[in-house]
Amino acid sequence: MVEHLLAGAVLPVPEPWRRLLAEVRSGLGDPLGSLVPPHVTVLPATRIRPAELPGLVRHARAVAATRGPITIALDGNGITVFPDTDVVYAPLAEGAEDCAALAAALGAGPVRPEAAHPYTAHLTLAQHQGMEALARARAVLGGFSARFALPHLVVATSTGSLAEWSTAARIAFPAARSGRAAEAEPVEGTFQSQEPTEARAA
Repeated sequence: MVEHLLAGAVLPVPEPWRRLLAEVRSGLGDPLGSLVPPHVTVLPATRIRPAELPGLVRHARAVAATRGPITIALDGNGITVFPDTDVVYAPLAEGAEDCAALAAALGAGPVRPEAAHPYTAHLTLAQHQGMEALARARAVLGGFSARFALPHLVVATSTGSLAEWSTAARIAFPAARSGRAAEAEPVEGTFQSQEPTEARAA
């Protein structure tokens, strides 16, 4: 019997940007690019007992019920790296405050996050690939911009591997359930890589 799980909550990125960003992460050499779909984390991976999971899901549903889909914008020109790690990421040009508010609400529930750093809303592009990944990510996504709604909150669990997650609950924000999210926040964006074709294929 499993004594502990890792539990977290994320906002999945919709298509077509999901596939594009996953391909970019894989192209930067990160094996998680093909295993972990692009997302914005709003509750970092935290160790819980299995009996705590239903309470976490109930709390996530209650929090989501008071909010609409979060609209975010990504700008490839802002790609950077966390100063004390080698996590290359794209900060949010729009929607960071809404994500932070959601993260705070989720973290105030029955599961308190195990976070080593203050919350920063972001989308990971590469992890454990060295500083070269930062330069390549900037080259590949230097002309990238996108703005879209994140209509779902996903609570996921793992038995220990950060590469293997199972969905415990997929929660639609109220406007997404009514179908208004797609009308109010169309997916839009541009992508023009600044990296030579042969470099992207390497």
